[in-house]
Amino acid sequence: MRAKPFLSQLGRAASLAFLSIGVLTQCAKFKGTVVTVNPNPLEVHADSVKYSVKVTVPPKSGFRRKSTYNGKLVVKSGNNRYEVSTVTISSDQYPKKQLKNEGVTIGKQGIFAFQEGMDGGMFVAENSYERKGKSFDLPDFDLAPCCITTSRLVDSRPYALFEQHTYTSKRPITLEALFQFPQNVYLIQPGEYERQAVKDIAAFLQKKYPATSVTLAGYASPEGRFKRNQFLSLNRYKEVQKWLIEQMRKEGYKEYLDSSFFKVSATPQDWEGFKANLNQTSLPENVKQQVIQVIASNMNPDAKEQKVMALVGGPKEVEFMLAPLRRTQVRLEGFSGRLSDEQIDSIANAFLAGSITQEALLNALAQEELYFATTRQQDNARRERLLKAYTSRYGQDHRALNDLGALAVLGGRLDEAMDYLNTANQYSPNNPAVLNNMGLVYAARKEYAQAAQAFQASYAARPTPEAAFNLGVIYEKTAQYAAAAEAFGNAGDLPGAHYNAGLSRLLMNDLAGAKVELEKAIQQNPNNALAYYVLAIVGARSADNNLLVTNLRRAVQANKDLAKKAQGDLEFRKQRESAEFKAALNP
Repeated sequence: MRAKPFLSQLGRAASLAFLSIGVLTQCAKFKGTVVTVNPNPLEVHADSVKYSVKVTVPPKSGFRRKSTYNGKLVVKSGNNRYEVSTVTISSDQYPKKQLKNEGVTIGKQGIFAFQEGMDGGMFVAENSYERKGKSFDLPDFDLAPCCITTSRLVDSRPYALFEQHTYTSKRPITLEALFQFPQNVYLIQPGEYERQAVKDIAAFLQKKYPATSVTLAGYASPEGRFKRNQFLSLNRYKEVQKWLIEQMRKEGYKEYLDSSFFKVSATPQDWEGFKANLNQTSLPENVKQQVIQVIASNMNPDAKEQKVMALVGGPKEVEFMLAPLRRTQVRLEGFSGRLSDEQIDSIANAFLAGSITQEALLNALAQEELYFATTRQQDNARRERLLKAYTSRYGQDHRALNDLGALAVLGGRLDEAMDYLNTANQYSPNNPAVLNNMGLVYAARKEYAQAAQAFQASYAARPTPEAAFNLGVIYEKTAQYAAAAEAFGNAGDLPGAHYNAGLSRLLMNDLAGAKVELEKAIQQNPNNALAYYVLAIVGARSADNNLLVTNLRRAVQANKDLAKKAQGDLEFRKQRESAEFKAALNP
């Protein structure tokens, strides 16, 4: 006969369920064995099932000398049978008096890997009794249903990290040029147009790049009368301005010709430039200090000029210092033109369509333009083709190698992915994107320790929600639920983060925290069927029937397949016969 099962109190994960007791039927004069298993139902955590079995031979059971009880622990589900462990008790190991008066109790703890076919099955003891070389098969009896699989509801989508491009169709640029003038002259000399800096400005205008402002500063050297120098400094910048306006008109610039575009200034006596060049002279230090004092004084401009020139021995003695001061400085600010997004897409798509060769692609687009083109492709296969073309010329760019690795891991090509990522890591060690994607390879291989290390290193190098999410998945898969909840909290509003945080809190029996996170997930995505489903489990565990029924109905409305799952889900074993529960499965 079989003893009646009894219900343990709700508590932590190990004591949430029924504790079943089975008694073997008699064989010859053997009156049977009592077996208990905990937890009941069995539960899956970290893709495994932990259990403890206690086998008791009651006193005066007829367990004679030279007898052995054998119990095979198996999971049976339909036609599937999975052997888990065995329990053996030999009567010869115990004194006859103990067997008669006290009986024997042994305990055994075990763990077995969960397999999909076990779900919906039963943990069973297959029993036999041996005596004097003869074996007697005894009836099997059920120990516990298998299994609560809530921990397997984790959203384990992989979040790959792709590198960031630096391309922009408008790149800020600043061009500076210098026009020199002879003494007492304000007209531009023909040779000044041959300066490379001046040619660069002309080339900028010829390409019709956007310009934002031009700063013109005219200068005169400080020797001579102040009014004459004032006239020279003013007209020197005006001559350069006139040349710029002519160039811009010729190239079609119109909106840049008003007075607000040009920022102008004139310096009649460039004493600052003169003072800066004093160290080039062989004048005594005391004379240099006198010159500096005069320049800093509030003397009349013409008197100051005469005093300084007298101290340095006259203008001819310092002509080498004065000549560079007769100038106009030009500073043009704008944007260098690059191909537009549409132009880049057109060239890339022509290559992908076979209209142009790879060599033509590489010649048509500069490095950053081509990398930018890869990031604009929505289809992974097309993006991969462009990246491979890119690496044919720029094979040491870790960005493309990382992106190829990311695409390979998303495509399930794990060895290929790791090859790319190892090479990328050589060119950019401790790169957060590369480390994250390496973690995805380890995770796909179920090498969870290495995966956790990679995600932790990625997050330490640059805290990203993607690395935090991926790390949380590893923690949840390894039953580190508190760490998982913290990691998913660091993933912010990344899709799936609030849901997984809620699941983690449910599995650590924080029902209030689970409810908060799952409601955030539903607010973020009102069609999140699994969030409703897990919230229904929160209702079942907290004996909140309204929470259970309301959310189970919404889960089934969002995904009809969840009705079948709920029917067999041991989380709802206490409610499955209620009319409200059945109605929720058929909304």
